[in-house]
Amino acid sequence: MIVRDEERYLGDCLRSIAPEIDEIVIVDTGSRDATVETARKFGARVVERAWAADFSDARNSALDHAKCDWILYIDADERLHVPAGALRSAVDRDDAAACWVLFQPRVGFTRYHELRLFRRDPRIRFRGAIHETVHPSIEAVCRSDGLKIAGTDVHIDHIGYEGDLTGKHARNLPILQRAVQETPRRVFLWVDMAQAFAGLGRREEAEAACQRAIDLAAGLDDPKQKSDGALAWQCLIGLYLETDPARAADIAGAAVEKYPEHHALALALANALFLIGRDAEIIPILEQLTCIDAQTFMDPLVSYDQRIFGEWAHDLMGGAYARLGERSRAAQAFRRAAQLAPDKLAYHAKAAAFALNG
Repeated sequence: MIVRDEERYLGDCLRSIAPEIDEIVIVDTGSRDATVETARKFGARVVERAWAADFSDARNSALDHAKCDWILYIDADERLHVPAGALRSAVDRDDAAACWVLFQPRVGFTRYHELRLFRRDPRIRFRGAIHETVHPSIEAVCRSDGLKIAGTDVHIDHIGYEGDLTGKHARNLPILQRAVQETPRRVFLWVDMAQAFAGLGRREEAEAACQRAIDLAAGLDDPKQKSDGALAWQCLIGLYLETDPARAADIAGAAVEKYPEHHALALALANALFLIGRDAEIIPILEQLTCIDAQTFMDPLVSYDQRIFGEWAHDLMGGAYARLGERSRAAQAFRRAAQLAPDKLAYHAKAAAFALNG
């Protein structure tokens, strides 16, 4: 684990992992709060290392100090959930170099596969100054040693990324700009740089980075790289949604043609079509989304905001039905949105308004 000023989160993280692990190695990159003291209360081995604007550098330092046979890497604002015996069963297998965990990147999102558990092996190292990954080196070990990447029922939940992200965008942008020079064919780096530019109000640069990611993904066969290309389309749609919804609808239509199974792009298309008054066209899109059970849905490559399948889809459907003059169906859709998000008073108000004489 690498940390800096994580006093707020660290204790709960360490409590979640303590029953399941044999050692804790933490690399501190310059904390000024009680992070180090908190870590030592849990028996962690704390390594102090100056921040070099390189996440792989810090994570590899932690690997250098680990002594156990398997590595589970986790961040301070994440929580580990392990069904009885699941973690021990995973590390007892002799046919795997690593294991996926079921990862929830934000509160209220669906889970996907993240590579967080792997053998301690000097050949397995993190790569990349940001959005660091061990995947290439693990795949190389699998090929060399005849091993595989296995699944587990282990869950890790990330509770960060809430509130204003301007500071994070400003911190990450220089690292991302360096990273895309070093690894220019990694799609997600361009996507995250586009999102950073957008978050900082640098629209033209955001659009250029989106287009670079889209063009790059189109020429690659790797499923994860392809999937990350959909995020670039999503970001590009967002750049136009409020200022030029007709253009956003055109972009979203093209995106859905390329990614017909991507649910966030489907909702983005429905939003854009609603803004330009093409209400009848969005009903089938939204009906398909609301048929998905957000609580059990899992795509190994993509995490979705669960509201895509719930309150957002029902609210948009209610608005479309209302403009089509179908008051009863509008009221029903708004009621469903209110049931899914009972604290959103707007949904209740709209359901009540259309229920009258509906």
